[in-house]
Amino acid sequence: MNKLILCEGATDAILLSYYLERTAGWKFVRQPPQGVSIRATEQNEEVTWYKKNNDYLLICAVGGKDNFGKFFDDKIQKPLVMSDAFKKIAIVTDRDNREVSEIETEASAFLKVPCGTIKNNQWNDCSYTNKFGMEKTFSALLVVIPHEQQGALETAMLAAIAEDPYDKSIIEKTGVFASQMRQEASRYISTDRLKLKAHLGLTWAVQYPEKVFSLIDEQIRTVKWEESETLRLCFAALVDI
Repeated sequence: MNKLILCEGATDAILLSYYLERTAGWKFVRQPPQGVSIRATEQNEEVTWYKKNNDYLLICAVGGKDNFGKFFDDKIQKPLVMSDAFKKIAIVTDRDNREVSEIETEASAFLKVPCGTIKNNQWNDCSYTNKFGMEKTFSALLVVIPHEQQGALETAMLAAIAEDPYDKSIIEKTGVFASQMRQEASRYISTDRLKLKAHLGLTWAVQYPEKVFSLIDEQIRTVKWEESETLRLCFAALVDI
């Protein structure tokens, strides 16, 4: 069985791969399953396969929250219809300052198949007609991050790190500094979203000063995210993919 996770960007894809490797036993593989060829073609896209027993999982970074529909149309729709490529499809996206109901409506629209309205953290059955005119189904899941507040993946990551009281104090202080720099360095931190990224980066610079120039995937793999209650709540339904 082939399964698919669509997420916004590289950071999301790295964290999800790490988390699912540690909590659900998925392992990176270089070769995709036979008959399914999906490639990244744009600068901010990533396509990576994982395997567990006889099942394959594809994690795709689509290049931003506004690119889910285009990525699905360009890369997923054809293999789904032509070869029934995926039995489970999960969408992982940031809440930002949006209402969950708005995100549910958007996700239902870009899948373009009868699913009803996809609900956050619930698996829904979706039907489609394949190239042979046969009606088929796949299960769809929407995961909006963070779990119970506005924000983004970085918000959940900071909350996970702050579960340790020692690190919570660091996060509070780097948060104050990031807010100050939002005003002082507006040329570089021009939005609240960039301030959030700066907050996480500052936290890592304090926690791992010798790794401040390391690649983002190495920094992410330094943290035992699988022990976080915050992320367990975020990804509870996703682990069942």
